[in-house]
Amino acid sequence: MAKADEVLQAFDEVISDGVRRGMLHNVAEDERLDGRLVTLGGRPVVNFGSCSYLGLETHPALRAGVVDAVERYGTQFSSSRAYLSAPGYAEAEAELAALFGRPAILTPSTTMGHLAALPTVVGSDDVLLLDHQVHHSVQTAAKLVQAQGARVELVPHSDLRTVRRRIEELRRSHRRIWYALDGLYSMYADFAPFEELDALVAEHGQLWLYVDDAHAFSWTGRHGRGRALDALDPATLERSVVAGSLNKSFAAAGGAVTFPDAELRRRVFTVGGPLIFSGPVQPPMLGAVLASLRLHRTPEVAARQERLLDVIRLFNRLAAERALPVVSLSEAPIRCVGAGRPQVAYNLTGRLRDAGYFVDTATFPAVVAKRSGARIALTAHHTDEDVAGLVDALADALPRALAEEGDSVETLRRAFHRQLAGRPIGAPEQPLVQRQPLFLEHHTTITAIERGEWDAMLGGRGAFDWQGLRALEDAFGQVRDLQPEHRWRFHYWLVRDPAAGGRPVAATFFTTAVWKDDMLAAPHVSAEIERRRGADPRYLTSTMLGMGSLLSEGDHLYLDRTRDWRAALRLILAAARAEEDAAGAAGVVLRDLPDGDPELHEVLLGEGFARVPSLDTWTRPIDFADDEQFLAGLPKKARYHQRVNVLAWEDRYDVRRYPGGSPEAALLGPRERDHLYRLYRNVHARSLELNVFPLPRRLLDALLHRPGWELVALSLREAPAEGPVAFAMQHIGADHVQPLFVGLDYRYVASHHAYQQTLWQAVRSAQRHGAGRVFYGMSADLQKARFGAVREKRWVYLQSTDGYQLDVVHQLGEQLAVPAA
Repeated sequence: MAKADEVLQAFDEVISDGVRRGMLHNVAEDERLDGRLVTLGGRPVVNFGSCSYLGLETHPALRAGVVDAVERYGTQFSSSRAYLSAPGYAEAEAELAALFGRPAILTPSTTMGHLAALPTVVGSDDVLLLDHQVHHSVQTAAKLVQAQGARVELVPHSDLRTVRRRIEELRRSHRRIWYALDGLYSMYADFAPFEELDALVAEHGQLWLYVDDAHAFSWTGRHGRGRALDALDPATLERSVVAGSLNKSFAAAGGAVTFPDAELRRRVFTVGGPLIFSGPVQPPMLGAVLASLRLHRTPEVAARQERLLDVIRLFNRLAAERALPVVSLSEAPIRCVGAGRPQVAYNLTGRLRDAGYFVDTATFPAVVAKRSGARIALTAHHTDEDVAGLVDALADALPRALAEEGDSVETLRRAFHRQLAGRPIGAPEQPLVQRQPLFLEHHTTITAIERGEWDAMLGGRGAFDWQGLRALEDAFGQVRDLQPEHRWRFHYWLVRDPAAGGRPVAATFFTTAVWKDDMLAAPHVSAEIERRRGADPRYLTSTMLGMGSLLSEGDHLYLDRTRDWRAALRLILAAARAEEDAAGAAGVVLRDLPDGDPELHEVLLGEGFARVPSLDTWTRPIDFADDEQFLAGLPKKARYHQRVNVLAWEDRYDVRRYPGGSPEAALLGPRERDHLYRLYRNVHARSLELNVFPLPRRLLDALLHRPGWELVALSLREAPAEGPVAFAMQHIGADHVQPLFVGLDYRYVASHHAYQQTLWQAVRSAQRHGAGRVFYGMSADLQKARFGAVREKRWVYLQSTDGYQLDVVHQLGEQLAVPAA
């Protein structure tokens, strides 16, 4: 699990990529605004990026309200509302209560409203269930709820079956169970399932709703009450807090939080943190709030609502006629046209801008990267001609964007298969632009690839040379009697260039396997998850498609940088995404990519991958002729440690080596192998830093059967009856030795330095085989540093399908970091 600063760095890189492309952090260049047009790059474009859906921001009544408030009260009223509220606040909150039909608080922003209300209404003996797609501001407020001792959990998006199940499981041990959700989700524009929520609330007396209806306030509902207050049954609203924005369609400032009774409103106003310690809505915008609220009680707003609905329906009709992939068919002013990869989405929105239309790019982290698109906000400012022109531009730009980026409608359909099921898409099935004739090969076994060719590309990088992969296929192939986590599907992808005689431009292998979602989580988080797996062994596990395998370490990606490696890599990634969809995998992971490759990083960012650091790996060069030279190359403290705790103990061990495929290996019987496996399981049980499923017992047999592997077993000369007390299974490459896994009898780790001796025997193996390096791999940093190993930074690039499981792990990590009350 990435640390908080690592997550922020990943977000920074992704967003900065959008800035670099000119699609984010834009600034309007106008001296005056009319609500319909903005100037970018010196030319006017129709603005389809505004959330002022009714177009009230230019209304004379709101302008007059601001001017009047400034004339009467000045620009600022700098006082906490805990002491003194500005003139107009009482009237504004009375107007809010009348409009919404329930007690309300005017807050400095919707986010501040959540920060004030949610930690106040949710008690320490309550549970807060967060919809996975509830707005980020609600999730931020939920951290305060969690810090106060309440249980906070994520649930899959709009999955009321899971909500119902958790209510049944938690109702006896908690006072109330809150479900936090959006009334209208702000990217794909799906509404909450209000009818089903009514039934659920009626069924469970402990269930309360917390609804962020920010994107539905004003443009819908009687007098702009929004969708939740209009759609939910009055009995449901008696157990609901509904918040929204006055800064979007209301065209003013601040937020509003509404309550089922005056006492709950009083309590939030009295102790809600931001209402005590933060400033208020300032007089000019308080004037706008009052003017907007009054206007919403008039027929004019109802007429604007009807006009906006006409605009929405016009867009939906025209988009359907052109078979545009609109993600949600709801009648909401937010429209999202799917594009697929971020690179395609940026291409699409750039083309729309060139055609005279500004739209937002919906991409990671706001949505899953592989389901990026063009986010369109319709307003009452837009004319029918604006809408028709935009749809025409979309119909022209989408196939061109797909073609230029080498995608097709099939990749788009796979990305949005749930949302677009059964609907036609008005774009070519195949790319319009034919790329250079690179050819993608796909194999499911290494034996289909010529050994010398594979080893020349990847054989020197780790335990995935041709011979090593044959052994992994033996151990993890699709064998029915294996547990699901031990049945891997191997995929070998090579991209050849016919113009270069069929020479490979790119090559790698992936495995489809079941992973633990907490594989890289902090050990204390994995410990808690393992405790929960006692009741459900599949808890927080997912099928993933990963570059390399869960057993191999190293740079698994070969690229010929003298050819068109970018196009070749995109072919491989497209094939990986197709396999991801076919396998129902939760994401694609590119592992162990080296640091310091800005060209590769730029390509992968464009493909929608987020980069997070992996555990560092360690390599020990064999650059010495004897033990004295080895010691001489170490720092003083490390030299002392090696001399006293490693070299001095070497003669006390009986070291036996069993080359894979040798007669010696064949003589190791089931009892000896079972003993070695028990030693491995000792280590696995303590290895939460990299939390993976235990390797199967059959792996020992597979590796001992194949050349290219070596078992090094260490027994104590003083206790021969104990048998081996440590071992290492090593891959022997052309120029490297790589210990893949070890086993230890922990009775002898501290007293007899058994682990250090396994590390040292890898050096001895490298000397015996004439290898130039020992690949020590990840973890045990201090021990490996003492051997003079060099730290190497590696990166993981992740593209998840929905991110839910990983977010659950992250949320659990935050929860466990909270000190017990």
